[in-house]
Amino acid sequence: MPALSFSGHTSPLTSIGTLSNDFTLYLLQRNVPTYNYLRSTNTFGVIIVCTGTLNVEINSIPYSLSQGDLAYLSPSVSFRLKSGNNEFKGYMMVLSDLFVRSLQIPVEINNDRSFVNYYRQSLSDNIQSNINQIFSLIKDEISNSNRFFRREKLLNLVSIFYIDILNASAKSASSSQIPCYTEETGRRTKLSKDFLGLVKLYSREQRQMKFYADKLCITPKYLSLLVKQTTGKSANEWINNAVIIEAKYLLRTSGNSVKEVSFKLNFANQSFFGKYFKKMVGVSPRDYQKNVAF
Repeated sequence: MPALSFSGHTSPLTSIGTLSNDFTLYLLQRNVPTYNYLRSTNTFGVIIVCTGTLNVEINSIPYSLSQGDLAYLSPSVSFRLKSGNNEFKGYMMVLSDLFVRSLQIPVEINNDRSFVNYYRQSLSDNIQSNINQIFSLIKDEISNSNRFFRREKLLNLVSIFYIDILNASAKSASSSQIPCYTEETGRRTKLSKDFLGLVKLYSREQRQMKFYADKLCITPKYLSLLVKQTTGKSANEWINNAVIIEAKYLLRTSGNSVKEVSFKLNFANQSFFGKYFKKMVGVSPRDYQKNVAF
């Protein structure tokens, strides 16, 4: 696809180059278009700020990204690019799920989880320098469609990029925080990843942890334990967060009434949805829909 597709939109961003359906690199500059909320579909994104600052919103949370900052966009995340200052320049890489799974990254590292667990990361000057060098090679490769083995070369370059990021994360943690990967750790990590995948698929209809535990053939107690250990958040937090993200998206963009949104999210009635939403967000769905900036 020559341009990144979002739910209901096609991005007018400047594309430096595209590799079939797998990889697109976009140039972002100070006059970056301001969007209504968009939602990536079956793609991962990484926004890299080279100079200046960029204001974005990811799942309704505002971020001001400055030089050396990264922001990650996992599939189904809603986001919008808002504004960049006069010095702003950056890039957005968009990768298919297949491309991400093909990256040459140590198998014991759950690479999907890194995109899901945090949205922002700041890089040291040394890592920034490495990233700039890698990006020069990526830009050169993606902009030349006549070269042989482009996909293989891009996979290697993006793998190096990602490993540098993981290495920076590991160095910033104390040695006690760096996990020792064992076969059991790998099993728990896989189950946790599978759980997050199920939440993306079923959170509109299912909010009970037992449903997800049954799907994974484990007990709810064990699911709660392993998800907390591997992600730092409880299984219920992940489920509730997914439901609220979807509810906010529907209230912001669909034009549906609160009653229709509660029906789409499989709540028993509008009143129950309203109490659930207010408990999680702090305001009623109607007030949120009325006051949110579109």
